[in-house]
Amino acid sequence: MATRSPTPDQHDVEPDRSPGSRDQGGQDISRRPLHGIRVVDLTHVLAGPSCTTILADLGAEVLKVERLGVGDMSRQVDPIRQGESYYFAGLNRNKRSLALDLKRKGAKLILEELVRRADVLVENFRPGMLEALGFGYEHLRRLNPALVICSISGFGQSGPLREHKSFDLVAQAMAGVMSLTGEPGRPPMRAGVPIGDVLSGVYGAVAIASALIGRMTSGRGCVIDLSMFDALLTTLPYFAGRYLADGDLFPPVGSGDPKVVPYGAFPAADGYIAIAVFGDAFWPLLCQAIGRPELAEDADLAKVGGRLERRQEVEYLLIERLKDKTVAQWCERFAAVGLPHAPVLSVGAALDHPHTQARRLIVEFEHQKCGKVQAVGSPINIDGEPITTSVRPGPMLGEHTEEVLKELGYDAATIAGLRTEGAIGS
Repeated sequence: MATRSPTPDQHDVEPDRSPGSRDQGGQDISRRPLHGIRVVDLTHVLAGPSCTTILADLGAEVLKVERLGVGDMSRQVDPIRQGESYYFAGLNRNKRSLALDLKRKGAKLILEELVRRADVLVENFRPGMLEALGFGYEHLRRLNPALVICSISGFGQSGPLREHKSFDLVAQAMAGVMSLTGEPGRPPMRAGVPIGDVLSGVYGAVAIASALIGRMTSGRGCVIDLSMFDALLTTLPYFAGRYLADGDLFPPVGSGDPKVVPYGAFPAADGYIAIAVFGDAFWPLLCQAIGRPELAEDADLAKVGGRLERRQEVEYLLIERLKDKTVAQWCERFAAVGLPHAPVLSVGAALDHPHTQARRLIVEFEHQKCGKVQAVGSPINIDGEPITTSVRPGPMLGEHTEEVLKELGYDAATIAGLRTEGAIGS
């Protein structure tokens, strides 16, 4: 029989908010907004882990429960260092890992104990799988009425596509995003970044934080249902508005905009530069910068409607003017007149940019297998300080299983028995 401390009532648990609490990098974690919040993380791949990483960066204690012997499938994503994923180490920073076989009774009892003591549970299994494991919403609420439960999936917990298998590509295709992405007359393309995964993770974190605030007055938790499909539809406010109002559908226009000209990426002598004449006031500035001030006096081109009618002429003019100077030279000219613009940078150039460094967006930490790991940190700054100035690396599979079980009150003999049973791993 396991030797465990009595399970406290959810509202009798006082989080440790001691001002001296610090992370491995020396930051005072008690100043982070979610310090003292406990999260049971049943997520994998990207959408769910993106959500729980935001919570962890904000100070929550995140316990990542992973499949015994397999773990989160993103542990297999390159680059691999000594058998460990460099990618995983950055994405799952500031978390602890337990390896459990949730098909075994001993592991189910552990998860129940974690749920009783938690504030939040996040999962991104396919709909119905959590219930199949014996942890449907009603059971979770019986264990802990104050628990905030967040489910993230491809198409949500209801609707005809509920059980449709999905990854970011599938959600982008179904949500109309791919129909708007790419060059005119070319096949549809997905956005180059996994926007559905990341955006649903962000919405999940916002919803959870809001639910925790609501719980302060109600005393009860709630169930949050998020899908990548739903999240991607929110990226279409203009396109959806036009269709819902007038039935208009827009074709893809590359890097441009269907109702703004010039707006997009244009070739210079040594690369591409993005120019945004979003508003008629910027048109004379562009004309001045490219050495064609007389175009600003053309009444047909002064307004966006006229430029739309003469889109090909305007864009051809820009291409011809820009090809004789480098991106850096054009950036200097556009900056001098106050025109919105940017060089089209590679991922490497963006990460190495002085502004990225000044904003302290690249975090660095030591991983026991991967060595020195660098990752993009959180964009959140609080009181002038980035919340990921220092972080803990993503955990090894099951690295903290025994540690967490001891915190739950399990003795050494019981832990050994659970390992022999195959309920836990490390």
